[in-house]
Amino acid sequence: MANDQHNTTRLIHWLNAALVISLVASGIYMTNAEGYAVYPWHKSFGVIALAVIIIRLYYRNKNRWVSSVVGQPQEKLVHAMHQVLIFCLIVMPLSGLTLSGFGGYGVDFFGITLIQNNYVDGTAVPFNETLRDLGKQVHVYIGYTFAVIISLHALAAVKHHLIDKDKTLLRMLSAKHNQND
Repeated sequence: MANDQHNTTRLIHWLNAALVISLVASGIYMTNAEGYAVYPWHKSFGVIALAVIIIRLYYRNKNRWVSSVVGQPQEKLVHAMHQVLIFCLIVMPLSGLTLSGFGGYGVDFFGITLIQNNYVDGTAVPFNETLRDLGKQVHVYIGYTFAVIISLHALAAVKHHLIDKDKTLLRMLSAKHNQND
C-alpha cells in the first residue's frame, strides 16, 4: 500500500512538474517574444495544470507524507517553501483565467470554449478592465516568483543527493526506492 501511494505521489509530482515548467517557459516566451500562436496551448495546458493541482492537493490531504527534514533546523523554511510552491500552483492558473476571462480573450480547452471571448472587430474587449489588469499583474509576478521557487526546489533536490547523501531525489526518480529506504 505504501509503495502504491509513493508511486501515485511520484506520478502526480512529475506530471505537475512537466506541466508547470512547460507553462512557465511558454509564459516567459509569450511575454518576451509576443508568441501569440502559443496562447491557446498555454491556456489548455493551464486548465490541465489546475485540475492536476486540485487532484494533488486532495491526494496530499488524504495521504500525508513525512518530510525528510522533520526536527531539523531548516524544517520551518522547507515547510514555508512548499507552501509558497502550492500557493503558486493554485494562483497561477486562477490568475490566468481571470486575465483571459475578464480581459475578453476567453479560454478554450483544446477548441472547447470554457469562457467565452469578447472580440469586436478583432480586438478583445474586456468584460472588466480592473480584474483583467489584476489578473495580468498577479500572473506575471507570480510567474517569475514561480520560476525562482521551482529553481530552488530543484537545487534542494540536488543538495539532498550530493550533500546530504539521502535518498530523497532517488525516491522521486525511481519506483525501486521507496519511503523506507
